[in-house]
Amino acid sequence: MTDHSIKECQKSLDFVLGWFAKPIFIDGDYPESMKNNLSRLLPDFTEAEKKFIKGTADFFALSFGPTLSFQLLDPHMKFRQLESPSLRQLLSWIDLEYNHPQIFIVENGWFVSGTTKRDDAKYMYYLKKFVMETLKAIRLDGVDVIGYTAWSLMDGFEWHRGYSIRRGLFYVDFLSQDKKLLPKSSALFYQKLIEKNGFPPLPENQPLEGTFPCDFAWGIVDNYIQVSQLTKPISSLTKPYR
Repeated sequence: MTDHSIKECQKSLDFVLGWFAKPIFIDGDYPESMKNNLSRLLPDFTEAEKKFIKGTADFFALSFGPTLSFQLLDPHMKFRQLESPSLRQLLSWIDLEYNHPQIFIVENGWFVSGTTKRDDAKYMYYLKKFVMETLKAIRLDGVDVIGYTAWSLMDGFEWHRGYSIRRGLFYVDFLSQDKKLLPKSSALFYQKLIEKNGFPPLPENQPLEGTFPCDFAWGIVDNYIQVSQLTKPISSLTKPYR
């Protein structure tokens, strides 16, 4: 990663998190990258206001997930950032950037297609990944994460995406009159996760290292469709029926 990329990444995080976090957790003032780009729009804090703002949070409340309106932003506002499920990296960055605060993940999830019903394996995969990355941040990186909240309890209206995507643990039949709620696979998984308070050291939860047998076969599969262009008129290729 180049120095320019690092600066652009820092600028992006400043505009998303630093806007609020730096005044509260650091020095009571906005990030320098914001003041350099939005000097005419941001108010100037007095020294008394900076002292009043600093340290006014009980914990760092983090909302993390896909930015569903990301594609609506102007290109220069994206700062070359892409949507990423790397929650552990973000938790470690917050810990180092803002003086090791207690972090409460107040909203976290991903989305799946609106046609998904109760078998939401993709959503369950992301949910497990996020919770696992949270545990790694706590156990391996020493980040003080004090809680986790999954988004959301049930399918709902998702801003400009409407009902075309689903983010809930419970399936909602929007076409039915009573809008009955049905638990998805992810809801059952999250229930067991809470009951066990994480991932107990069971064999299926442990990483496996080793090599395959010597006679194990590896390969790659490919397919294609070949389209040939006819060089003669269709009429010359057919005979009239007599």
